[in-house]
Amino acid sequence: MKLAKVIYTYVKFKRSMGMHFHSEDCLLRAFCRAVGGAKVDISGVKPAATQAFLDGKGPVTAVWGLKFRVLRSFYRFAISRGFAKNSPLPTSLPSLPPPFVPYIYSIEELRRLLKATDVLEVPESPLQALTVRTLLLLLYSTAMRIGEALSLTLHDVDLAKAVITVRNTKFFKTRLVPVGPKLVHELSIYEDRRRRLRLPHGNASAFFATRTGHRFTYQCAITLFQRVRRQAEIQREDGASYPPRIHDIRHTSATHRLVAWYQAGADVQKLLPQLATYLGHADISSTQLYLSMTPELLREASIRFERYATPEVRYE
Repeated sequence: MKLAKVIYTYVKFKRSMGMHFHSEDCLLRAFCRAVGGAKVDISGVKPAATQAFLDGKGPVTAVWGLKFRVLRSFYRFAISRGFAKNSPLPTSLPSLPPPFVPYIYSIEELRRLLKATDVLEVPESPLQALTVRTLLLLLYSTAMRIGEALSLTLHDVDLAKAVITVRNTKFFKTRLVPVGPKLVHELSIYEDRRRRLRLPHGNASAFFATRTGHRFTYQCAITLFQRVRRQAEIQREDGASYPPRIHDIRHTSATHRLVAWYQAGADVQKLLPQLATYLGHADISSTQLYLSMTPELLREASIRFERYATPEVRYE
């Protein structure tokens, strides 16, 4: 069977399970082109060509591991369905870089980010600074994915009921996100000025928009955020080559929520499923990946354990 046909079948299978599978689809198509194109049979894929695709050019990075995991899953599917007899993937793996570690912003750093949005004030785009400031407030307050926030329409943001409808989720599920009075106030200020821009689709127009009324793109948001981050003088101190990201605000929100629960004496284990639902995760294991062990979180967890263990020590 042709490799391209097996890839199509595999992607269709994954999407039938409720997955977007867009980046994986792109990677598998790139693999198909690299090892011979649409005419190559899956049985004709050579280990050397597969190794060359994995290695790419330059030093080994985390991308190598990403390619390997996607291809490993694909070939497990292909072999289990009888499309392939064996896998051309290497049996020995190179030494990969340490796993990605999200940057957890402090409250003080978040304040600096908000203040630094002033650098985006330009006459030709008078709403740009307010748009980014409001976006950052929304991301931290709701822990939305950046893609979800940028996909919001004016209709999705119901400030009268203090509820936001998130439709473009990672798992194709719509969820309702309640918002507090402070965020409602900030969103109201932004919405009032946003409605003075063009509304090409009426209430179905983008909530976060450019001066022409069109949707704020992901690349635009990333580029402007990095300008704001540099203005706020926030950078990693662990020697990592990548800077703090806008997506790390989601990790930060989840971690800060956990710290607040510990400080309030709440039953954290009982509340984790609620946090998973709020974040739009399919299960708690996905949520646990977002909870970085910061010094503050470690301290609160240690205090909780000490309170739990002290009676046992005294009993002994």
